[in-house]
Amino acid sequence: MSDTSTSPVGDIPVSASGAPRDNILERSMEERRSARKERWRLLRRRPGFIIGVVIVTFWVLCAAVGSRVVPYDPFKDLDFSNMQKGPSGKHWFGTDELGRDIFSRVLVGARDVLVVAPPAAIISVILGTILGIVMGYYRGWVDNVLSRIVEAFLALPVVMVGLLVLTITSTSDILQTITFESRKLLVIYVVSLLFTPIVARTVRAAVLGERDLDYVVSARLRGESNLFIMTREILPNITGPIIVELTVRIGYAIFTVATLSFLGAGPQPPSPDWGLAISEGRVLLPANIWWPVAFPALAIVTLVVATNLIADSIQAVYER
Repeated sequence: MSDTSTSPVGDIPVSASGAPRDNILERSMEERRSARKERWRLLRRRPGFIIGVVIVTFWVLCAAVGSRVVPYDPFKDLDFSNMQKGPSGKHWFGTDELGRDIFSRVLVGARDVLVVAPPAAIISVILGTILGIVMGYYRGWVDNVLSRIVEAFLALPVVMVGLLVLTITSTSDILQTITFESRKLLVIYVVSLLFTPIVARTVRAAVLGERDLDYVVSARLRGESNLFIMTREILPNITGPIIVELTVRIGYAIFTVATLSFLGAGPQPPSPDWGLAISEGRVLLPANIWWPVAFPALAIVTLVVATNLIADSIQAVYER
C-alpha cells in the first residue's frame, strides 16, 4: 500500500512525513537567502548607504570608546581661564561657560543619545509589527477596534505627550527615587510606546497588500494555522517595509530624545547630552557665542541624516 495521499489542491502527492511541504519551505528559504544576498550587493553599491553607514559607525564608536580617546575629560577638565572661547588649535570646537572642551563633550555625548534612541526604535518596531500583522491579517472587528486605538494615539503629539509623562513621573512622590539610568529606561519606554502605533499602521498597510495573494491562499488551503501564515508566509515578505521603518524610526527617535533633553526631560547637568548642551548654550547666542549650540546641533543633524540615507537606500533596493 502506498504511503502517499492526494493533497487538497490538485493531484500533488503528499507523503505521510509531509516531504513536499518541507521541500516547498526549503526552496522558499533558499530563494529568500538568494534575494538577501542580491539586495546586500546592491546596497553596497549605493553611495548614500555607504556614507550613512560610515557616519553612524563613527558616532557608535564615539559612544562606545569616546571617553577613552577624547583629549579632555568632558566632566572634570574645567579651564576657567578659557571660558567661552571660540574654536582654536587647543580646543577644536571651543569651550563652554565652564571652560569645558566642547569637542570632547560632543563625542562623549553620543552615548546618551545612542543608548536610548535605537532601543526605543527597536521596541516600537517589534510591538508595531505584531500589532500591524494582527490588524491586517484578521481584519473585521479586530482591525476596527485596534485601528481606532491606533488612530487615537496617532492624534497625540509625540514630544508633548512624552514631556508630560516624563514630567509627571519626575515630580511624583512615588517616583522621587528615579535614578539617571532608570530615567533613561523611562524615556525608552515612553518613546517606544508613542512610536508603536505609527509602525503598526505601516505594517498593517503592507499586510493588506499580501494577505490575499496566491501564496497566502495556498497556505490556507494546505491547512496552515493563522500563526504559521502570519509568521512564516507574510512576515518574510514584508521585511523590506519593516527594515525601512526601523531605520526611519531610529532617526525620529534620535530627534525626539534630543528634543526631550532640550526641554529638560532627559539627562541632567553635567551630562554632555546633545539636547541638553543646546539648551544650556542657547542663552549665549545673543552674545554671538554660537559654538556651544552649533556643534551639538550639527552632531544631531549628521546622525539623523545618516539614518535617513540608510533608510532611503534600503527602500530603493527593496522597491526594485
